[in-house]
Amino acid sequence: MQTIEKRIEKITDKEDFLTFLNELIFDYRNHPKEWENSTVDLYLEAMLSWIEDYSVSVFNDVDWNNINYAVLAKILYMGKLYE
Repeated sequence: MQTIEKRIEKITDKEDFLTFLNELIFDYRNHPKEWENSTVDLYLEAMLSWIEDYSVSVFNDVDWNNINYAVLAKILYMGKLYE
């Protein structure tokens, strides 16, 4: 079985991303004690901290100028509202 990191590297389209989101949902529902950040606020704070830290890390492999931040923000925001 591939590691989560290897599966993330292979996400190239919407369907891959949706599959990944379903895997995260499944993982949280079936292994909640393995999650460091088990509430929405802690999860979002961890995302923020990771971006701040990783973007200046020597290990950074993300092209931060090639991300559609408006779409990402819309996805996160709609998770708050959509039923």
